[in-house]
Amino acid sequence: MKFILCFLLISFANCQSLTVKKMDRSGFINIPFEDQFHYPFPLIKNNFLVIDTQEKIDQIFAVIHQKTGGGRLAPIPTITPYETYIIIKPVLKNNNDIIIQNVSLNNKVLTVTIKEFDNPDFKKESRTSPDVLFKLMKKVSVKKITTQY
Repeated sequence: MKFILCFLLISFANCQSLTVKKMDRSGFINIPFEDQFHYPFPLIKNNFLVIDTQEKIDQIFAVIHQKTGGGRLAPIPTITPYETYIIIKPVLKNNNDIIIQNVSLNNKVLTVTIKEFDNPDFKKESRTSPDVLFKLMKKVSVKKITTQY
């Protein structure tokens, strides 16, 4: 009986280690995220910006406050050591906004899977790519960001 129990335990442990190795070989790690806001005006010059310091987020929100004006300004988030903010400027095809469906990381390349949709808050005929601010619920090091439809 002890022999069978030991055999089953070793077999189960081997199956678990094979599963973990298979996941590590693929390299893709899904990152939990929160879509924060879509801006119909440019915040950045490049296609993406990784915001990992409070100084960077303060500069971005200075632009947001300048362009939106009004009596009520958007609150500036505090950067914590456990999260990363990202701004992307996706290329639009047929609609005026996007929805982020998934975010994954592989070898410091962040892949953002998106889907287009018509946002009623933006002008229907507008084809200007919105600047999308979202938060990763994990601190990551990113060298490149790609968007995928």
